[in-house]
Amino acid sequence: MDLRIPTPDRRKLTDPFALYQSSAVPYKITENGIMICLITSRKKQRWVFPKASLEGLDPRGTARRAAREKAGLSGQLSASPIGRYRRLKDGQICEVSVYGLEVDQLAEERSETLSRHRKWVEASKAADFLVKPELQDMLGRVLRSLSPDQLTA
Repeated sequence: MDLRIPTPDRRKLTDPFALYQSSAVPYKITENGIMICLITSRKKQRWVFPKASLEGLDPRGTARRAAREKAGLSGQLSASPIGRYRRLKDGQICEVSVYGLEVDQLAEERSETLSRHRKWVEASKAADFLVKPELQDMLGRVLRSLSPDQLTA
């Protein structure tokens, strides 16, 4: 069953039965091109982006917290989601809002250092590490959202 149901960008969080999460797609622009930061999931050790449940914070604040706690990253978060996707989590629909994060600080220590690995990969190769098509789609959206002057920095 395919649960990747497109939703309008301005959709309000009104479904009382859905779980809501936010995610950040961390990237940095270097002289050699765009690099994407991936982390491993705790259970299956697959390469993913930092993600967390809202737990009282707004979606942007949650994406910022997820990047900091799970990957040790901070920086400039996109003003609005670059996209959303739905997935099934523990038998419940979960809607994930995804933000781009241009990383400007990298902490060696983070709260989940022992349970997750972190890796920087070239943007052109990052999709090869992502198993889930919705994550590949979000990666593509972030890359398409960058301005031409960022791409040639």
